[in-house]
Amino acid sequence: MHTRTSLTTVLCLLFPAGLANAQHDAQQLGEVHFPVSCTEQAQQEIELGVAQLHHMMYEQARPHFEAAAQSDRRCAMAHWGIAMTSFQPLWHPTSEENLERGRAAVQAARELGAPTEREQAHIAAVEAFFTDPAPPADSRAADHEARVIAWKQALRDLHEDHREDVDAAAFYGLSKIAYAQTQFSPTEEPDYTQQRQTGALLLSYLDHHPRHPGLHHYLLHAYDSAELAAGAEEVARAYDDLAPETVHALHMPSHIFVRLGQWEETAEFNERSAAAALRHAEDDPDAIGHYIHALDYAMYAYLQMEDAENARRTLERIHDVEGTWPVFAFAYGLAAPQARYYLERGDWEGAARLEPRQPPATDWDAYPAAEAIFHYARGIGAARTGDLGQAETERERIDAAVEALREQGDDYWAYLTQALGDAVEAWILYERGETERALMLMSEAADLEASMEKHPITPGEVLPVRELHGDLLLREGRADEAIAAYEASLERTPNRRYAEAGVERARAGR
Repeated sequence: MHTRTSLTTVLCLLFPAGLANAQHDAQQLGEVHFPVSCTEQAQQEIELGVAQLHHMMYEQARPHFEAAAQSDRRCAMAHWGIAMTSFQPLWHPTSEENLERGRAAVQAARELGAPTEREQAHIAAVEAFFTDPAPPADSRAADHEARVIAWKQALRDLHEDHREDVDAAAFYGLSKIAYAQTQFSPTEEPDYTQQRQTGALLLSYLDHHPRHPGLHHYLLHAYDSAELAAGAEEVARAYDDLAPETVHALHMPSHIFVRLGQWEETAEFNERSAAAALRHAEDDPDAIGHYIHALDYAMYAYLQMEDAENARRTLERIHDVEGTWPVFAFAYGLAAPQARYYLERGDWEGAARLEPRQPPATDWDAYPAAEAIFHYARGIGAARTGDLGQAETERERIDAAVEALREQGDDYWAYLTQALGDAVEAWILYERGETERALMLMSEAADLEASMEKHPITPGEVLPVRELHGDLLLREGRADEAIAAYEASLERTPNRRYAEAGVERARAGR
């Protein structure tokens, strides 16, 4: 096996003309130094691919690894890269199609053989993810958790043996965040140990690698909580300078801005991300997914700013979307901003009339948790406008979604969706005069929702159940308890307009 000189590629290069995305504009991606035993041309392609991996632009990364494999038929690490693009550990379980592609890429890398122990360890780490759990898991969610655990353990070994490898450290940090996301309980307080450890790990490399995309990106995910977000604000703002034209990088700082209640920055960064996604949409069909993700965050921000015009225009853009992306995140990004638009503004009649399963840009049957968001908005809207028959129907549809999610073994979204259904039921009970039962159920639903850390695909709850609990308490003249409920929501996400208005009403009504 031949070994060539590895290069440091400052990733501000033109994409090769023959690649699938066919971009000719310079793409600033940060700086990656990932030496491999391949030709100089393959080396450059692999470093471009690794940079895109760190930005979680998986579909954009794959053509670079494929080009490396074409230019150097003996380059095992090109196939490692293809395997690394075949799963998205923070977003959703891996499809069978992607599992098959990943397994094939790992096999190709193994057959070619890598000449260095470090490269062999990288291949072994990704192989750990694509090795089927034994015994087989009983659901996609459990299968995903088992794969993440195996991947994390392999990356820990790689990192401990190669402390100088910043990319190994970054991927190990990502695996710890992905593992933490699979660990949740409706009866226990969230534990941020993995996230704190990841933050410390990534920060320990940042001084010597100030323009490394993975260190920035994964730190933002690690600190995406009310508990930790303040520690990532500086990194969030630096990420903007690092990759000013990369779609997902433009969006990522808003994970921290949302946690800090910085709405103007959230709107600005997501508008830039959405615009970049549209620029790439013709050559990259998956850009529509990033576009919708950015619009959900932008809608959230505009509603907190009481910017009615931009919120309305964002709603229109959701309705007008063309194209599809066959993943749950896309369906969620279509449903959530529509529900937010009515619920956050207290437009209960509009919420009750919200048309489910629109736009028809996805297979709604495949994503019960996303479809349930429509029924949550409709159910709360109907109950608050006195149509208890419709509210009961919406509650039944949410129950059906919960059952479907449990059958799939998707406990995380089953719990969150159950909280929405219980909130609708609590408001129905209240309207029927069963006040204490209603208050108790709403409080339990709020506790259940708050026990689940938010998923990376969402800026936050569609309308926090804790705030609905505050509304019920306020109706009962229990102003101090209402204030406590609203302030609990504000601790989770500061500067939320709905909660702040609730506090003001409660104080005025004392």
